[in-house]
Amino acid sequence: MIVIDSREDSILSGAVEKLCEEQKIEYQKQWLEVGDYIMMADTKVAIEAKSSGDFLASIRNKRIFNQTSNMIDNYDVSVVLIYGTFEEALKYLDRKDNKQYNSMVWKNRLKRMFVGAVGALQIKTQAKVLWVPNVTIAAHCILSMHSHLDGKFQLKKELPKRQRTDDLRVDMLTQIKGISQSKAKILLKKWGSIAELSSASVKEITGLDGFGMVLANRILKTLNEEKEVRE
Repeated sequence: MIVIDSREDSILSGAVEKLCEEQKIEYQKQWLEVGDYIMMADTKVAIEAKSSGDFLASIRNKRIFNQTSNMIDNYDVSVVLIYGTFEEALKYLDRKDNKQYNSMVWKNRLKRMFVGAVGALQIKTQAKVLWVPNVTIAAHCILSMHSHLDGKFQLKKELPKRQRTDDLRVDMLTQIKGISQSKAKILLKKWGSIAELSSASVKEITGLDGFGMVLANRILKTLNEEKEVRE
C-alpha cells in the first residue's frame, strides 16, 4: 500500500493516485507527520517529494534538512525526490519572492546552492536523492519503488563484497545495514568493544552524530537477538 499525505494536494499526488488506480495498487490518504508518501512492508520507506522550486526554497529556509533528518530517524529507507528543472526553480522563486533572478550572479549562486544541497543530502546523510526532469517521471518512480518493495523485481547481479579492513571488529559491524567503516570506528571509539556496544541504550547510540532511531535499534537487535536476524 502507498499512503499519501492528505495535505499533499499537488499535480504529483494526483498523478500517483491515477497510476495506482490504473495498476490496481491500493493507496489511501491520511495526515502524515513525516514524509509525503510512505510505503509499509518488511522495509518502511518514506519519500519527501518536492518540485525543483520548492526544493530550492526549502534549502534557503533549511526545512529540507530537518525533514530529511526526521525521515531517517523514523524509517528504514528515506528518499528525497526532486522533480523539475533548475530553470523551473528560478521561475518559482521569481513568483514567490516577486523578484527577478535573471542575472548570472544570482543564477550561479542559486545553482551552487541547489546542486550543493543535492550532493550534501546524498553523501552526508543516509537518505537517497532522486532528481528527475518532470512530474510524470516522479510519479512513475514512486510506483517503481513500491514494486521493488513488494519484491516483484530482484537484482540478478551479485553485489560486490564489502571492503575489508585490518580490524575484524570494524568488518563485523559493517555487516549491519547502514554501518559504514567510519560509523563502525565511531562506535568502537565510544564503547571500546562490540560486547560493550551491545549493552548500550538506544538513547546513547542516537546521541552520536549520524545515528538515528532506526539504525540504533537495528544495531542492538543484531548484536543481542538470539534468533536469526535479517536485514
